[in-house]
Amino acid sequence: MDIEEDIYAEVDFKGCDDPHAGYATLHQSPQAGTRLRGNQKSQPYKLATVSLGLLCGLLLATVITLSVRYHKTHNQLSRLQISYNNQTDKLNMISEQKKKMAKIRISYNNLTKEIQKLQTKIKENESCPIGWKRFIGACYYLSINGKTWSESRQYCKDKGADLVIINSREEQVFLNKLGTNLHFWIGLTDLEQEGAWKWVDGTMLNTPKFWRQGEPNNANQDEDCAVFHSFSSNQENIQSWNDQPCLLQIYWVCKTTLRASRNGHTL
Repeated sequence: MDIEEDIYAEVDFKGCDDPHAGYATLHQSPQAGTRLRGNQKSQPYKLATVSLGLLCGLLLATVITLSVRYHKTHNQLSRLQISYNNQTDKLNMISEQKKKMAKIRISYNNLTKEIQKLQTKIKENESCPIGWKRFIGACYYLSINGKTWSESRQYCKDKGADLVIINSREEQVFLNKLGTNLHFWIGLTDLEQEGAWKWVDGTMLNTPKFWRQGEPNNANQDEDCAVFHSFSSNQENIQSWNDQPCLLQIYWVCKTTLRASRNGHTL
């Protein structure tokens, strides 16, 4: 057997019914084998390219999502900033109003003080006519001669006043300081009804009452007018009234308010 026959004897024709297939295999060019091996090596690169594309897609989707969220958050922050600015403006307005109110309050307090000063000056400038004495907004006149209770009252009324009405312990003490060893008529009587003592302004005698002990007693059944008697300034007991006959001629005390004295009355 020669060499050519040995070569053909070693060729495996199993599965190759087509004689052209064996021929193609035997005569296949080296370049074809090279292309086959090249295609097999390029598959990993294709997978990497696809993976990179997918990653780029995911990254792009993530960027888009973050961008949308950023814009939403930015819009919310913008609205919050606007709301904050509005609230700040309102607070500033309230603060300004408080400052204005504080200034108004200071001005009001200053005006109140000025009014009080003026009122004090007015009171200081108020005075009673010559011969009259002042005590807590009223003027008092102690007579220099004696008259009956009715005559004394008429004298006071002619002067725009009336017989004195005593309203407090302080006034009782003040009247005692008009002189020493005095007794004078006051504007208290029970002429209308025995035992029902009234002041000359028509009010009933309730309190205070400064009757001497045992008074009024209506001695001799004709004591219907009240008399003030001086008492020692050192004693605590200032009870000094008693009832006397109204026809008795003694001193008297008139009383009028400062307002009445300024309204044209000649005291």
